[in-house]
Formats: sequence, structure tokens, C-alpha cells
Amino acid sequence: MLDSLTSNHSALAGGKAVNLGEMLRAGLPVPPGFVISTDAYRAAVAEQNLDPSIQEILSQTSLDDADQLERAAVQIQALFQAVRIPAELREEITEAYFSLGKDVSVAVRSSSTAEDLPGFSFAGQYDSFLNVAGIPDLLDRIVRCWASLWNPRALSYRIRQGIGNDDLAHGVVVQKLVAADTSGILFTANPLNGRRDQLLLNASWGMGEAVVSGEVNPDQWVIDRESGRIVESRIARKEQMTIRRKDGISHVEVPVDRQEVASLSEEEISQLRALALTADQHFGEPQDIEWACEGGSLYLVQSRPVTSLYPVPETEPGRPGVRIYINVNSYSQAMQEPFTPIGEDLIRMAVRRVRKDLGPRKIPQNSLWYFKTAGGRFFMDITPFLRRERFWKKFRTPDSTDKDPITTMALLQYLEANRHEVLRYKERVSFIKVANPRLLWFLLNALREGLRGKRNARAARTRAIAAGDTALADIRRACESARTYEEKLDFIREQIGAVFMAGAGTLFGIAPSAGYIARVRRLMERHLGDRADLDLVEKAVPHSVTTSMGMELMQLAEHYDTTNCQPNAEDREIREFLDRYGHKKSIELDPGTPTWAEEPGYVLDLVRSYMENGRYRQAKADFARNSRMGEEAIDRICRRLLDAGKPRVAKKVRKLLHDFREMFGAREQSKFVITQGLQLIRNSLHDIGGELHRAGRLDQSDDVFFLRMDDLTSHSDLRQAVAENREAYIRNGRLKAPRLLTSTGEAIHSARMESDRDGVLCGVPVSPGMHEGRVRILHTPEEGRDLQKDEVLVTTGTNPAWTPLFLKVGALIMEWGGPISHGSVVAREYGLPAVAGVAGATRRLADGQRVRVDGQNGEVVILGD
Repeated sequence: MLDSLTSNHSALAGGKAVNLGEMLRAGLPVPPGFVISTDAYRAAVAEQNLDPSIQEILSQTSLDDADQLERAAVQIQALFQAVRIPAELREEITEAYFSLGKDVSVAVRSSSTAEDLPGFSFAGQYDSFLNVAGIPDLLDRIVRCWASLWNPRALSYRIRQGIGNDDLAHGVVVQKLVAADTSGILFTANPLNGRRDQLLLNASWGMGEAVVSGEVNPDQWVIDRESGRIVESRIARKEQMTIRRKDGISHVEVPVDRQEVASLSEEEISQLRALALTADQHFGEPQDIEWACEGGSLYLVQSRPVTSLYPVPETEPGRPGVRIYINVNSYSQAMQEPFTPIGEDLIRMAVRRVRKDLGPRKIPQNSLWYFKTAGGRFFMDITPFLRRERFWKKFRTPDSTDKDPITTMALLQYLEANRHEVLRYKERVSFIKVANPRLLWFLLNALREGLRGKRNARAARTRAIAAGDTALADIRRACESARTYEEKLDFIREQIGAVFMAGAGTLFGIAPSAGYIARVRRLMERHLGDRADLDLVEKAVPHSVTTSMGMELMQLAEHYDTTNCQPNAEDREIREFLDRYGHKKSIELDPGTPTWAEEPGYVLDLVRSYMENGRYRQAKADFARNSRMGEEAIDRICRRLLDAGKPRVAKKVRKLLHDFREMFGAREQSKFVITQGLQLIRNSLHDIGGELHRAGRLDQSDDVFFLRMDDLTSHSDLRQAVAENREAYIRNGRLKAPRLLTSTGEAIHSARMESDRDGVLCGVPVSPGMHEGRVRILHTPEEGRDLQKDEVLVTTGTNPAWTPLFLKVGALIMEWGGPISHGSVVAREYGLPAVAGVAGATRRLADGQRVRVDGQNGEVVILGD
């Protein structure tokens, strides 16, 4: 029976059943029931010898092809038509069923071993059957639940989430049916914005099927978790509801006089809040709870973890009020991916090392309290700077153009909307505490180099490159001298900070050039009234190592195209290129990810694409032309200033713009130096991983990148730690990291953008993100055979049968459904931007039309044909 299950029975009963048992243990009102164990499923599969046939079908199926997946699922499910439940098990099911009452109506639901796990909700992926009565029908529905383990939506969901199809099993939950007058979903954290201090409640008339399937727009309340105060409420027009019939369930029209009436009273909302908080406290994490109300009695019929919430950093003791964290990865690096475990550890170690080298001799133990990690990304607690409004102007007029402007816009919007809460507390920001002779000397040296750069740009650029080369040579010598396991560990600890300091050292002399364009812009607007030609000055800036690398790729394409050969990683030309640039990679600052030298496929593909499109033929000429246009633009700007009677301003502008072009390209040298240093760190980690592999503590040497530095000094078997860290890394990769995060859990993914309201369709934001693509209107999932990758799916609403199509689409627009309907839940888990409740979307949009879907603000912007 359900009341005998605990969390220790997951493998035997499946996730759904275990959670119901845990709720009963917590004293929550859960309808009585029982579970058919996963052993029964395995026994039935073994008795019919189905597993070899299942694996054979899967082995012949391309799992990223929706059509083949559909055929495979149909074939596998057909195998279950021959399954008959053994007599002994039938007797046990009959006895358990009659213990609930004579011919009582029950709900039959799947309970998989891969269901309701951390990071995976499996919402709606398996089959459920309501209002089942009598033993023959019950036995039939149990087998159909077993078969649903292999339906198309469940198969595609597992593929998307990286879950294998081996060793899966299905339990089946049988519960006394609640013939609900009202039902819905209650989240114990708000999944729309991530706030842990809010509950999100949806409700509608009848049984819960219409709400979960998205066939009705439910009533919605946002509730303050602590006080129970209703923060927001929306009473929807509820036209459909699910009711119990003699032979099952049926969707019927809601009586007109009830369609716009609130489906819950304030007292019922309060009771649901109390039950939900009890469940939340019992499970120790936010829950997604299905509930039902029959005859004035409330029941909880299901609970699963909320899988779409972004993790929140721990708040430091003694720092009251809301905390605001800025995503360092995206704000300064445009990096969306998480760090590997070793990469995350090494970046934190580098920050600590620099803090130690430049900080006072006595450093508080928690001196980096503001440097946080969440979901594999780094966040900075910038709250102390925001407690005084005068600091806000720093974000209103940013002095740097290399940071994400949407982040600053979103931050300012948040500050204005939450002014009272942000300014409520005061925090001192003291720079005196970090002042010390080493830091002052460092800053003085940076200032001196900056002044020298202002006087002689060419000399500053030369010194910057030389400084990086010198620092790298020192790090390389330290790397080569580290021969033993312990010496390599010491090298990593001691030099990781030096790698980043080496990159910083290349910027001192050329740093002033970052502001030269802005200074000229102001001078031009003041004296000429415009800034014509200024944008041309920024074209084809010389002395950039990144530009040089691109030109070399073009030269490689020219070489292979003219010799009628295809590039190969073993070619001398490719090896020479990788000798210079092989330390580069797509995730540059993570030592845990492979470089081009290790995986040259990306470089080879680039060369081939340049060969195919012939881009190399124009590249050199385009660069020369753009460079010439930049110099000519300087002449025109200065000539206009002379004509305006501003000779001194013209002279100043000429120097600023020439110095900009002389120095600004060298800014790429910093990252170039850092990535070379990180390659040396990675090489040492490779060596350490090799030793651990030879010692039998790792399955392969590359597993070292899924460990942490402390693991490398232990003497235990590290394979379990690798498995856990790899799983967490994959899970982090599925999370859509917000630009800003607060201590309440509010995740801010974008700023609200002003737009032409005539070209905007509004709805309910249900899954954050932004995507531009062409519209594809579908009324049934069967129409989706020709759906193209990254198209925007527009439909009236979705149910679990649509899930395989989610492998292709770039965004989702629905006319019906709320934040907890199937499409919304799966879209959030897949990271697809989605907007629901867009009235008349299938009529107002047309196939092939380009739109921008803003899932953060609930807007669909029509871009044209």
C-alpha cells in the first residue's frame, strides 16, 4: 500500500509512488491506494522476452529523427499487447483493489524509476487513466501504463534530457479517484520568475485533466509564502472542464454563470497554502503539487520537485534584505555554458590567489563572500553598491562597451521597480579595507603604463605584447620544471593566479584606448552636431591577434582550394596553425574543456566552409579596403573640425583616433595570453589524470576534469565523484542562466524592451528566453512531419503527444494553457522560449512569417515575411 512507501523504495515503486508515500507519512491528505512494483513490470517483460526485441528496435532507430522515433515507439508498444498479468499478481491486485471499496473508481498512473527525479519532472510523458472501475479494466490499464514507458513523447523526452533507455522499469499507482469539483496545481515556488518567497496557484472547475493538458485557461493566484497575502490574482474565463462519466471522463462546457467566477474561496486558498508548505518542508525543496477538492475536502494527488528553478546562492549571515547577484559569465564574457567542476574550482582559486597577492597581509577568512557560484556559473553580489542610489548612475552611464547592455538595462528596471526594498538597508562599501602597499604599487604601475600609452601608442602596444610573452615564459618554465604528481599540483595552485595576472598585465598601457571613441563622439556632437564617419574608424582595426588568426584561416582555405585538396588534421599547414592557435576553444576560460589542438574538427570545418563559399577570395581585399576607409574617415572628421574653426580639437581628435587604431586591436592579446596559460594548466591536469587512471582511480584520464582540486589530494577511488559531478554538470548545462538573480530566487533573463505595439501580440510568459524564427502553425502533432529546425511552433495548445516536436522547434506560442500546462512545463525544461494565452495566434500569424518570441515578458513581435 502507498502508506508503507518511503524514499528508500524508489527502485521498487518509482518516483511518483514514493512521493505519495512520503506525503502520507507527513500526514497530508492523499487518497488511499497501492502500487504495482517495478519488479512486476520486469517479470512481465521477461516472461514475454520483450527486452531483446525492444533493444533491437531501438538499435535500428535514429533517435534524433522524430518520424523514426514514432515508428519505433509504435512497434515497441505493440509488443505489450501480448502481455498478460500472471495469475498470482492478478490475485494480489484484486485483493488490494477491493480493500479500497467494492468496484470503486480509481485513477491508474505510471510511476517510472526515472520519473520525478532531481532535474527531471517527466510531466505528462507517461499515460494516466481516470475513473477506472472493475478488475478487467484495471488490469488492462496497468498493462497500458507499462507500455507508455515506450511512447513517443517519453522516448523523445529521455533523449532530450540525456537519459538512457537501459534498465528502465515502471511501477503503477492505483488510487481511489477524487471526482473533483475543483482542481489544479500549486507550486511552492513561483516557476515563472523563480521566487522562493511566492507560491503559484492555478485552479479550474472539475477534475484536473483539463488544467494539466492546457485545455482551459485556469484561474491564477500568486501568494506571498510567509504571510499568505495574495500578491496577484487573475480570474480567467473557464469554458471547459473535465467531469466523471459512467465509462470514463469527458470534457464538457462550463455553465455560463460559472465561467468567470473564481473557482476557489479565500479560505480554500489558505488551506491549500498550508498543505503545500507542509509538503515543501517535508521534501526539503520546492514542489509541484496536483490537488483536488471534492465535497469541500482537499486532497493532494501528486507531488514532484520543481525542475525548472535556477539554484540560488547562499545568503551571507548578517546581510539582511534582498540580495542582487549579477551573472559574471554572461555580463563580462557572454558565456552561457556552465564551468566544468575543475574549471569552476580553478577560477575560484585564481580569484583567491589574486586577492592574496594584492590584498593586505591579514585577510578575513570569508573575504570573497560576494563571489558566488550557482548552476556552474559565477555570480557577484553587488548589493552593497546598490544600497545607495548615487551608485546607480554607474550603470546608467557605463564606461565600458564590452559588457552586456541588456544586463544593465534589466538591473536598472529592477532597481526602479523595487526601489524601497533595495534602499531599505544600508551597507558600507569601504575601499580602505583592501588598500595595502602591494595593491597600491600594482595600481600605480597600471597608471604609469596608462600614461605612457597616452604619450606613445605604438610603444605601449609593443610593451603590452612583450609583457604577456615574458609572463608566459615564466609560467611555461614553472610548468616544465614540475615533474612529479605533487609538483604538478603545486604548479597549478601557484600559477593559476599568475595566468590571469599575465593577461591583465597586457592591458595597462593600451587600456586608455577603450574610451577614445566615446571621447571623440562627445567632441563631434558638441562641435559638429553629429558623429558621421566615426563608426568607420572602428572597422578593420589592426594589430589584433584574433583578426590575424582569421586571416590565416582564409589563407588555409585558399591553399587547399587552389591545390584541390581537403584539409586534414595531420597536414603540416594545419599543425602549424594549431601550434599558434591550438590553445583556443569555444569556452575559453574553462580549463576543463578541450582545445582546438585536442579536437581540431572545428578548425577543419571552418576551412571547408570558407572553401565552399569562396569567402577567402575577398577577405584580404575587404580587410585592406576597410582599413583604408578607417584612415580616410579620420581625415574627413578632422577636416570638418578644421572647417568649423576648431584646429586644436581637430589635432586632439586625430591623435585620439590614430592611437585608438594603434592600440585597440591589442586588447585581444590579454585573452590570448590567458588561454595559453590555461592550456599549460590543462596539460598538467591531463598528466595528473593519466596517473590517476593508471592507478585505477579513474576510468579514463579526461575524467580528471570532472573532479575538484581537493579530490586530487585524496587517496580514495574517484570514479563515483566523477559520475556525480558529470551528472551535475550536464544538469547545469540544461539550465538557462539568468542575467540577474536575487536571494528570493527571482531570475531575470532579459530587460523589458520598448516596441511598436501594433506589431506585438501579448500573452502569458511561461518560459523565459528570446528566439527569432519563422512561424509554423499546427493544429495536430501529426501535421508536424515537415516542421523545420528552429521554427516557431504556433498552436492552440499542446498535450504530451506534441513532445517529440519539441526536439525541432526554437520557440512555442500557444493560444490556450497556463504556466503549468504541458507545453509550458516541457518548454521550461527544454529551455525553449514560450508564450501562452496569445489570443487568436493561429489566425493572426501566418506560416513563414518571422517573429521574435520573448518568453520573459510574454510578447510575440512580428518582424515581417
